Amino acid sequence: RHLARAQITGDTVGELKILFHRDTLEILGIHCFGNNAAEIIHIGQAVMHSPNNTLKYFVETTFNYPTMAEAYRVAALNGMNRLF
Repeated sequence: RHLARAQITGDTVGELKILFHRDTLEILGIHCFGNNAAEIIHIGQAVMHSPNNTLKYFVETTFNYPTMAEAYRVAALNGMNRLF
């Protein structure tokens, strides 16, 4: 419900969670559920298996707007805000 795309389509039920190491920001896992989860989970899988897979990738990457993939940036920013 926090994404413009979710509000446009009416798909307001779902969640994307990024599990990461507090000190290194290394991505440890991705949890994703909702109507379009299968369409965006591969983004997290690809980043997890790449070198330097930190939360900063999602914070610094520009996602198309409005898309459900924007949830990665929202989740990453929420995680970073909890640390500092």
